[in-house]
Amino acid sequence: MRDRLKQIPPVALVILGTMLAIVLLAMFKPSAPTRDVSERHDRVRYVLAEPGAHSPSIQLFGRVQSPRAADLTAVVTANVTSIPVRAGSKVSAGQLLIQLDDTEASLARDRAKASRDEAAAQLQTTRLRYQSDRKSLALEKKLAKLSEDNLQRLQSLRGKNLVSQTQLDQAEEAKARAELSLSQRQLSVSDFENELARMEARLASAEAQLQQAELDLTRTRVEAPFDGTVTDIPVAPGERVRPGEPLLSLFADAELEVRAQIPERYLAAVRDGLGQSELAASTELEGRTLALNLKRLAGDASDARGGIDGLFEFVDGVPAAALGRPLTITLTLPARDNLIALPATALHGLNRLYVIDDDNRLRRVQADIVGEAMDRENAQLLLHAPTLEGGERIMTTQLPQAIVGLPVDPQPVPGSNADGGEGDVTESPAPPAIDSGDDNHNEGRQGE
Repeated sequence: MRDRLKQIPPVALVILGTMLAIVLLAMFKPSAPTRDVSERHDRVRYVLAEPGAHSPSIQLFGRVQSPRAADLTAVVTANVTSIPVRAGSKVSAGQLLIQLDDTEASLARDRAKASRDEAAAQLQTTRLRYQSDRKSLALEKKLAKLSEDNLQRLQSLRGKNLVSQTQLDQAEEAKARAELSLSQRQLSVSDFENELARMEARLASAEAQLQQAELDLTRTRVEAPFDGTVTDIPVAPGERVRPGEPLLSLFADAELEVRAQIPERYLAAVRDGLGQSELAASTELEGRTLALNLKRLAGDASDARGGIDGLFEFVDGVPAAALGRPLTITLTLPARDNLIALPATALHGLNRLYVIDDDNRLRRVQADIVGEAMDRENAQLLLHAPTLEGGERIMTTQLPQAIVGLPVDPQPVPGSNADGGEGDVTESPAPPAIDSGDDNHNEGRQGE
């Protein structure tokens, strides 16, 4: 055996010895001391569920707008002469905003007036010609009659060879000329009504062109269409503007309203409230609380994302506010029954509450946010939890590890309806819990 061991390479002997040592240490190592693992009970706060009637309030974000906002544009081609107002200026209806050069418009007005006078003169000439044609028509008839009588006499004398053929031919020619002149005069008299209509139409067209020219002349003076505030002036004196180019923007500051989007989940309650009466709201503007009324909902939802815009009007007069200014609105909805007011920390995720059962373990309850309760010092959420009948202990502490069945050490919130005189428990604020697991999968699990 000793000889065989000597034949084994040294490296192999080292490896075999190391492996043998490891096996012996694993087999004969001392056992570690054991201790019982006790459940950890997190100390949490709770309040008692008290379903009742509440008027939910919701926070909306809107902007000041005016139903009467105008963008004034140029109607004529002219140079800007003067601009007596500035952006932000208060203006009155009829006040001069921009003066355009009226030289070209005055020349156009003069040309239109000359055309009108010419058309009026032509109409008068047509009427005078008609009177003359009527008198001439009677004379033409007499001449035609005389020419016919003369031709008949000459034909009678020609039969007796008392006149030459030349005289007869001349009489026939005179008769033809008289009949042609009579026909032309008759046509002129018969066409008088048509000629009169043409002249009157030409005069009416000239009158319209004159009125248009006079209107364009007045439009070189751009005036305020209503009382309001100027918001923008994109032109300057000396610029040449053409029809359709913007000159000035303003809005009626006496008719301001606030436009805010109402989320889809509140629309049913809002429509019911509007069917009964106007809904009250309020906003903060420059340190003042202003009362609002929700008057109506927008007729379209083209710009809405997840809701419809509501239009609010100021109750106690329109304040001085810039167009487009953002505002935060608190809208009070009609009262609803079976709502529970809880602090925001009681809600886990978007729709979960945790009830502490008789064994001081957590049980999950479904709840929907209806609004907020603003009638207390600290705003609370108003929740609708149909499975709660009242008296249940609702956990108000945010537990990141909150799961169904987790044991807790419940303590009432001081000063709440569940406060039984126990000492205060200092708790550090915890981040919102995210309970995305399956209750059935987590049932029975406990905190480490």
